[in-house]
Amino acid sequence: MHSDRVPREIVRLAVTGGGTGGHVVPALNILAAARREFHAEVLYIGSPGNMEERLAREYGYPFSGIRTSGLMGKGTVRKLKAISLMFPGVSEAIRILKDFAPDLLIGTGGYVQVPPVIAASLMGIPVFLLEPNVLTGWANRLLKPLVAGVVSPYGEGKVTGVPLGIDPRPACPPAERFSGGLPVLVSGGSQGARQINRQVPLILEAALKDTPLPVTIFHQAGESGKEETEELYRSLGIPATVVGFVPNLSARYQESALVIARAGAMTVAEITYSGTPAFYVPYPLAIRDHQRMNAEAVRNAGGGWMWDDASLSETQERARELLHVLSDPARLHQAAVAAWKLSPGRSSGQWLRNLLDQDTNGGKDDQPVSK
Repeated sequence: MHSDRVPREIVRLAVTGGGTGGHVVPALNILAAARREFHAEVLYIGSPGNMEERLAREYGYPFSGIRTSGLMGKGTVRKLKAISLMFPGVSEAIRILKDFAPDLLIGTGGYVQVPPVIAASLMGIPVFLLEPNVLTGWANRLLKPLVAGVVSPYGEGKVTGVPLGIDPRPACPPAERFSGGLPVLVSGGSQGARQINRQVPLILEAALKDTPLPVTIFHQAGESGKEETEELYRSLGIPATVVGFVPNLSARYQESALVIARAGAMTVAEITYSGTPAFYVPYPLAIRDHQRMNAEAVRNAGGGWMWDDASLSETQERARELLHVLSDPARLHQAAVAAWKLSPGRSSGQWLRNLLDQDTNGGKDDQPVSK
């Protein structure tokens, strides 16, 4: 019963997705573009009490909550609970969508999108899903038959890429950006990463203790890891700015000479969009190892390097690799240009316009908006 009809303009847009920054940030970017460029009424549908509700209200977006729970990697009791929430979740989503009557629903990932997407399909509301990872996630694979299309990060068509809140796009980075000061940004993602928080400061200390390189450090540690990470830098005698979570690191990426980060899809898209080289540390427990695939796509294009999570404990070896890169402005610049050319990032306004301008009634030009 799902609809392949795509509105050319939108008056009312609903977006659903959440759980992590990788799902919430693109949702916020799309909502901002819908308001800014279409003057549309918008609604964010997510899990109550989670990051998405807090940020939606902080940015002034109407929010409706639906209780859900994930299935993948859970025990039997948790899976039964998730299934028990699914049917009332769909019923609640139908009520929300009836009240709001959107022209289009966009899902940005996470289990919370499942009930709204099923409800929209039953109601004939067109739905598109964003798949920012190289490997399609479980929820999007499940929902794909019910929607008008799934937008992938890479491809030849008009409608590809990941919507970012950066417009206009930064120019291809000049060599001069890497020949002066060397700002290094460290991030474990929206929730932080204990291994990165505990090991990367040690790697930085070992790499920089006998060098005059003008390195400055900005470290996003996650709210739970902020104090511990601050204390570690302090004990090592390394000046560093440590924060919990910053919803939009885009400006910081553009100012950085190098990033050390997880390889979530939004992180990779924003880093490469800004033309910044990076050491990617894929989260080893990511479902179907999708972060490794994201990182490998960049590494294979020459836009950065990859460290295994466990290898961060090999402090001296990682420090030598880091120092080798930081000491070579030409190498940094070469990787920056490769990352910039590869990037799946798009300004959120252009991404949304491309989605609405495509032909889904038999036209083939805009694949890979896949069905």
